Amino acid sequence: LRPAVKHFEVRVADFQLDEIVATGVVALDPIEPPPQGDVSLAYVREKYGRELTLFGNLEASDIENLESEAFRGKVRQALEEGTGGEGRGFVLMPSACPYGRKLSARAMRNYEVMIEEVEALS
Repeated sequence: LRPAVKHFEVRVADFQLDEIVATGVVALDPIEPPPQGDVSLAYVREKYGRELTLFGNLEASDIENLESEAFRGKVRQALEEGTGGEGRGFVLMPSACPYGRKLSARAMRNYEVMIEEVEALS
């Protein structure tokens, strides 16, 4: 069987990405930006984008804590890096979800910002 998606709960660069790609995975989930993660979406897209669909690149802490316009900048950067150049695909999504919490008005607004920015690409 060919693995479909490789999900990481650790920093991706702690592993050899070449070896992971060689296993035949078709997607990596999530690509976490620094400082939580340790590899940039632009790097992974450039090096492996033709072979992989990439997921993620938005931190849950940013969704919960950033003002909407600052968060909008993060979303735009992720969309630029995730869709730039050749590639199999990109799924914009948080690298984690808020378990068992009530979302604040700021977090809800930032989820709306994600939708607005994706719709603006259409």
